[in-house]
Amino acid sequence: MTCPFAHDGAAYVLGALSPGDRLALERHLPGCESCTRAVREVAGLPGLLDRVDAGLLEHPPADEPLPDTLLPALTRSVRRSGRRRTLVAAGLAAAFAAVAFGVPALLSGGDDGREPSSVAPSPTATEAPVPDEPMSPVGDVPVEATVGLEEVTWGTRLLLTCTYEPESVEYELPPTVDYTIVVRTRDGHSEQVGSWRSVGGMTMRLTAGTSSDRDDIRSVEVRTTSGRVVLRLRA
Repeated sequence: MTCPFAHDGAAYVLGALSPGDRLALERHLPGCESCTRAVREVAGLPGLLDRVDAGLLEHPPADEPLPDTLLPALTRSVRRSGRRRTLVAAGLAAAFAAVAFGVPALLSGGDDGREPSSVAPSPTATEAPVPDEPMSPVGDVPVEATVGLEEVTWGTRLLLTCTYEPESVEYELPPTVDYTIVVRTRDGHSEQVGSWRSVGGMTMRLTAGTSSDRDDIRSVEVRTTSGRVVLRLRA
């Protein structure tokens, strides 16, 4: 007999389930090994997306689906499932990938003076917001950030808000800088879970994730592409 939650894993990881369906799945997971395994298989989605060529997302072929090489497990799940929310999850994969490749939501600093709206979903009435913790600068750096660590069934979701101010330091800096976010665990493992391009004077919001449990995370670091640590949060 097929489990009624068999195709909900990808939708759950991408946040496409309604609050009621999400709660039902979370109650179901401790007693179902196959569903728990399915969720774990896509838990490292942000890290995988970070390794995909961004050109596939910026210039996809017209009227063609994303290639099977992009998230094959998710693609197979969509093809097997006739449920609408699983199809929605497939669509969200592209948006989620865009965030991981440096197209975060712009929260402030629009050229026309208007306040751009964030694409990040707001917490529902039944969900408490994830508290943001300030990251400590490592040296004299032109960037500041806060990060929220949300414990979920498949691991930990990271919600990063970052502002780059090149004029805040005395030395000359370029108008844009590429950064990465790295999770370090207590057993010494390091994992890059996302990257983005910071634009001077703008605040960016990045969503990333790791399969590591919240209690296993030793620190979260923001680094330059050369590997220099500029911000750190000790968990």
